[in-house]
Amino acid sequence: MTTKSHPEASGPGLTQASEKNNQPAYELGFHVSPVVAEDGVGAVVDKVRAVLTVGTGSEILAEQAPTKMTLAYTIELSNQGKHEKFNESYFGFIKFGSDREHVKAIEEKLRAMKEIIRFLLIEVDRAEPVTPVRRAVFASPRLEGETIKKPELEVVEEKVVVSEEELDKSIDALVAE
Repeated sequence: MTTKSHPEASGPGLTQASEKNNQPAYELGFHVSPVVAEDGVGAVVDKVRAVLTVGTGSEILAEQAPTKMTLAYTIELSNQGKHEKFNESYFGFIKFGSDREHVKAIEEKLRAMKEIIRFLLIEVDRAEPVTPVRRAVFASPRLEGETIKKPELEVVEEKVVVSEEELDKSIDALVAE
């Protein structure tokens, strides 16, 4: 068997950069508590980055700075015997590459951070491009430029001619019951 000594040859002598490209990629979406002042959100993001990179050898691939948003539902947390309710938060995400054995430790450190009220960590395709979060907009070419209005109900009155005999029979039947 021949060995290749060329630096671009594949084998056990891979460079660290190519090893990192083989790491699985993850995306961390997180909500920062609205109790944190707006100018303090950057410090929380720095702490999250430190959790991801310090001691794990992870590399950050992409990120979106947290922006304030209204939540779809109220998040209720118990903190030191008090119930806190959150209707808004700062949401951001970080896409990073890391070895699988570090994921459990990363999750534990994120759970310990009081500034993070909720997070989701999922494995994603490394090559998948990161697209910014957008709101859905629905459009129709047939309604272009028009304001959608609530339809008006049409009241149709029918005149029914009833003889006095039929009216008396109906009243007698109702009274007899």
